[in-house]
Amino acid sequence: MKNALTVALAVLLTAVFAQPGGRLNAAPIATHVTAGAVKVTVTYKGKGTVDSSHKLWVWLFDTPNIGPGAMPIDQLSLDKNGADAVFENVAGDKVYIAVAFDESGSMMGDAPPPAGSPIAILMGKDGAPSPVTPGAKTATVLNFDDTQRMP
Repeated sequence: MKNALTVALAVLLTAVFAQPGGRLNAAPIATHVTAGAVKVTVTYKGKGTVDSSHKLWVWLFDTPNIGPGAMPIDQLSLDKNGADAVFENVAGDKVYIAVAFDESGSMMGDAPPPAGSPIAILMGKDGAPSPVTPGAKTATVLNFDDTQRMP
């Protein structure tokens, strides 16, 4: 399951940044649910050091089917390990979170993570992507290491 999700994330990120202009142009999805914030505490436990040149990248999706055709609704980067990524005004009932560590120091937010970059998806105990509810009072915690890598 992890390999399938790794490949799906790789394909998705490639598709996102293959758009004209290579930029993420996401707008909040309009639904009947009031928009809220999504706060994610991201900690990379691999061998690299998170800093201003080697950032953590965080993406939100409105579907657990992270793969071809799924587009992130927002992205942020963090230059401190264990920091909070706070996405404001996120609409919808639930969102799904994917992350990557910029091990090579080359990510600019306009292309998918380079091959071999550590990546992860917030997963439930059942091995499926775990939803997060916008507006939750506590931060979601996502810890990852070098186990999963971008193909």
